[in-house]
Amino acid sequence: MEKSELVIELGLEEIPASMIEDATHQFANLLLEELQAQRLSVDSRTQWYTPRRIIVGFDGIAVCQEDLVEEIIGPPKRVAFDAAGEPTKATLAFAQKNGVQPSQLKIIQTPKGEYVSLQRAVRGEKTHKILEALIPAAISKIQFPKTMHWSEDHFRFARPLRWVVALFGGKVVRFQIADVKSSKFTAGHRFLGKHKMAVSSLALLKEKLRENSVLVDPEERLAQIRDGLQREALNSGGRLLDDPELLNTVVNLNEIPSVVCGSFEKRFLALPQEILVTVMREHQKYFSVLDNDGQLLPVFLAVVNLQSDSRGIIRSGHERVLRARLADAAFFWETDRKTRLGDREEALKSVLFQEKLGSYNDKTRRVLALLPRVAEVAGRPELISDLMTAGHLYKCDLITEMVKEFTDLQGIVGGLYARAEGYPASVWQAIYEQYYPKSANSASPSSNTGALLALVDRLDTVCGCFSVGLIPSGSGDPFAVRRQGNGIIKIIFDHRLSLSLDEMFRWSLKAYDRESDQVINALKEFFEGRLRFLFEETGFAYDCINAVLAAGFDDPLDVLERLKSLQELRQEADFLSLASNFKRIMNLLAQAGIASESLEESLLKEPAEVALWQSYIKVQPEVSAAQKNHDYGTALRALASMRLVVDEFFKEIMVMAEDLRIRANRIALLNRISQLFCKIADISKIVIERSA
Repeated sequence: MEKSELVIELGLEEIPASMIEDATHQFANLLLEELQAQRLSVDSRTQWYTPRRIIVGFDGIAVCQEDLVEEIIGPPKRVAFDAAGEPTKATLAFAQKNGVQPSQLKIIQTPKGEYVSLQRAVRGEKTHKILEALIPAAISKIQFPKTMHWSEDHFRFARPLRWVVALFGGKVVRFQIADVKSSKFTAGHRFLGKHKMAVSSLALLKEKLRENSVLVDPEERLAQIRDGLQREALNSGGRLLDDPELLNTVVNLNEIPSVVCGSFEKRFLALPQEILVTVMREHQKYFSVLDNDGQLLPVFLAVVNLQSDSRGIIRSGHERVLRARLADAAFFWETDRKTRLGDREEALKSVLFQEKLGSYNDKTRRVLALLPRVAEVAGRPELISDLMTAGHLYKCDLITEMVKEFTDLQGIVGGLYARAEGYPASVWQAIYEQYYPKSANSASPSSNTGALLALVDRLDTVCGCFSVGLIPSGSGDPFAVRRQGNGIIKIIFDHRLSLSLDEMFRWSLKAYDRESDQVINALKEFFEGRLRFLFEETGFAYDCINAVLAAGFDDPLDVLERLKSLQELRQEADFLSLASNFKRIMNLLAQAGIASESLEESLLKEPAEVALWQSYIKVQPEVSAAQKNHDYGTALRALASMRLVVDEFFKEIMVMAEDLRIRANRIALLNRISQLFCKIADISKIVIERSA
């Protein structure tokens, strides 16, 4: 069958850098799903994007749907014909409705029995016609964090649509969306390119846009920016400070990127490096340059949406803007330090944390109450003094002029001011790193003091939000509670803290006077989900995750140790065989209901059940000792050593014996075996078929 190419370009006002890549992926996936739903396959797909355009191309699409033979089911055979075998009114009506004679009907077998049916050929529709409805439907389904409307029909999108190129086989697919009609005309760079150019294919679109100062392939822009940054950093006598996140942002901000190197006055190097980098990065999207000793040079690199700056006009403009920004930062640094951090604590009463949860002063009081308790149970009582000092200071930078102007410096500035005031490293570093980890893949606080402060701060936020009903659901999570929960678990793992979630929930909720089983159960369900998410991100098998979580998750570090041991052992033959039989044990226990804890050894008569009991007596102390030391690998291997006797037991013994005393005794024996396992993992949840 003849095939052709589909090309779509959505021309837009500049879309924020954080939205454009995801929107392009969404659009391509939506188009593919719609095409497949219409029985139209695709040989290859291309995705490009810039701040002003989303481009998707599909090659190898059939110019017409394949013909379809449709099976139409009618009435059941028992009501389709009378006793003489003649068609009933139901059959005649079915035939008439579908435009066929009763003699053309046939009887087929279905899962529900025999039914009257007919087969009808459905001719495939022209792809070009299908696309007229399919493309605008896919456009309207793209989701954005924020949208706007500008046309009379109130169509919503991230930014206004300005043009739409829609071509199939080089011909325009005609439709209208919002106030824009599809066409074959694209537009080049806003300042350097033509405003209207005709195209007929994906290759020509790319070439025409290149000629008009637009590089549509983000990988090409990335390579060009990276080369420019490295070159200019080297020319300035230093090396680039790596910043992958900023690099990705500037790729999405520019259509024809080039790198401009500027400078600033050396006097600003007296400011802490963190402040200089943040001012350049967050507000101006500038890259920093380091010398051989890792110190900042008075140089910045800006990525601009032009081919060159041969006259230096753009560079001069950026230097003027940065000079003003750095002058502000220097002024704030000097002004803020005239008031000590500790003297700002009382002023936190006027800074709202959350309407239902009070001010940041209220939050500080709750955190100060929690810190010594958590430090004690974490086995770090020697840190309490420094923790309490840091706890009084850690939010005080929120009312400094520096943070008011440069909000991304909160925490960092507090740590820098505390260091300048002479506080010990264990205090100022804890303040500095209070927002670590910032993601599941970033570093936790480097110090134990910082880890406990960051953990307790997040714990207060999560428990507080749950206590007033601010629980994340679906995509809604305005207080980033999921990220806070992930941070708690990651800190526990990275610093190997053995803590009880239930205990910490109750302590935290008591500060709100909202301790209730309903809230605690909701928190437990939430943290089970966070554990599952982090384990899956790490690469653990889903059935191993299910198995260890089913055995309890109050101590997350303990869960991690059990999971590591189970994942390591799950492929061994003895363990897989035992897991298979453990499913039988759990099924029998469920069938029996409440199993008796008492076991009468005198009722164990058969050799196979005696052997299982003797194996249990031998293995139980080994498993208990290994569990006590959190040596779950040894514990699981000891349990796996019971495989042969368990196999023999199920081969020789009828558990559900007619003698009720013997039955109850055998159930009690299996219950003892299950309890050995269930403190580590419910291995009945291991998927044997997949493992084999």
